[in-house]
Amino acid sequence: MADPDIASVVPPASPAPETDDVELEALESDLATIETAMDRVDSGDLEGAEAGMARLSDVGSDATVHESE
Repeated sequence: MADPDIASVVPPASPAPETDDVELEALESDLATIETAMDRVDSGDLEGAEAGMARLSDVGSDATVHESE
């Protein structure tokens, strides 16, 4: 049986944060660019794929690519 006093201890759930439409649109655009680049790689157009991937937006990504020396 649940403790009836638990409501006084557990805070109510906060509403879900609103989605940032600008960021969502940027992600959708990046996804479309990635899909196009993948299609170009499949067709053997590596230079076209690289050019397309260069247009991806950088939204403060923590991911860093290190080339081996």
